[in-house]
Amino acid sequence: MNKKILAAVAAAMVAMSTGASAQSTNLVVNGSFEDVSFSLPAGSYCYLGGPFECGTVTGWTGLFPLMASNSGPWGNPNTSAGNYLIGIQGTSHAEQTLTLTAGTYTLAWSDAGRGNYGGPTETYQVIVGGNVLSTESVNYGAAWTNKSLTFTTTGNTTLSFAGQTTSDSTAFIDNVSVTAAVPEPGTYAMLMAGLGLLGVLARRRKA
Repeated sequence: MNKKILAAVAAAMVAMSTGASAQSTNLVVNGSFEDVSFSLPAGSYCYLGGPFECGTVTGWTGLFPLMASNSGPWGNPNTSAGNYLIGIQGTSHAEQTLTLTAGTYTLAWSDAGRGNYGGPTETYQVIVGGNVLSTESVNYGAAWTNKSLTFTTTGNTTLSFAGQTTSDSTAFIDNVSVTAAVPEPGTYAMLMAGLGLLGVLARRRKA
């Protein structure tokens, strides 16, 4: 009996340790858009797949503007997550294929509204594996807001931010992360139950 309990406790501790480690690892490549190996052609911004062509943006595909946090033409977005960010402008989109194993994950990101041009609202969808998980509306000049949601996948999948607005309005996107969800409450319950049984057995031995 003791060996079975010890095995259960050990398994629970391994699961918790693995979950905590995975949770802290961002599985999005270049989620803060800081991996910029070129000079922005227009001085403070460029487009992936558009005018002032960026060339490549590490980890990402699509059609979207990449800009410096202090870009005057974009109204000085002033992201707190580094020196660069992207915009979802009109119907533009940004996507990345995520290398994942089967499980539940937490997606987090920050958005804000461009306040010096266009408007009044940019609407975009958050899509994972072809499924729309959320539709977000960002007002003209809106402050940076942290957002998150969870999703379950059977393996590798695609993350997309897809604009839904035909007018020339823009939502800024930055600080994108995907992390493994925390261990299920049942894992903690199993650990505590095992520890409790070990305590009971220890007291019996002393008696």
